[in-house]
Amino acid sequence: MSKLNLRQRNRLEAKRRLQDVALTLFEERGFDNVTMQDVAQEGEVSESTLYRYFGTKESLVVWDEYELDSEIGRRLFKKQPPAAAFRDALITAFATQGSLATLLRRVRFLYATPQVHAAAVEQEFEDRDELAQAFAMVRGSKERSLEDDVLAGACMAALDAAMNHWQSSNGELNLSSLLEQAFATCFPAIPPVSISS
Repeated sequence: MSKLNLRQRNRLEAKRRLQDVALTLFEERGFDNVTMQDVAQEGEVSESTLYRYFGTKESLVVWDEYELDSEIGRRLFKKQPPAAAFRDALITAFATQGSLATLLRRVRFLYATPQVHAAAVEQEFEDRDELAQAFAMVRGSKERSLEDDVLAGACMAALDAAMNHWQSSNGELNLSSLLEQAFATCFPAIPPVSISS
């Protein structure tokens, strides 16, 4: 993770804590039975602060702190193939988080709660567009090609499939291995995982 100043670290820690509070309330009462006011009250912050940090109740689940952009960029500009760069950036990001318990809690809600799933799909479209643009930039183009869009879409589909299998196993399957398998299925020619590069 890049170096954060004190204010940024405090904000990140507050968001982590509030997300944990929200997930606990959702698990205890059900997503539909918890309001932003409930989360703010339990998290001992104002409702306006909660909205400023997350915007919507769905974002309390969808938000993550993984810094993929810089890691993907570093790998792409080291001439790692695009799909391999995305896969390895994901594995690196998840590996540096230590416990994946919070991620598993989030992903369960993502697949089980229609409104959270819809918010995640919307975020996925944005992520896919950004990824396709990054692939275009590496090629030296300002315009995304059909190949960039298809490649980015396939990367996001591989990620989605791996995450779904992981949460279906209650986190018992190894997430990194699932990502490797999913990307190998979509992109059989990409080189093996290279986390150290």
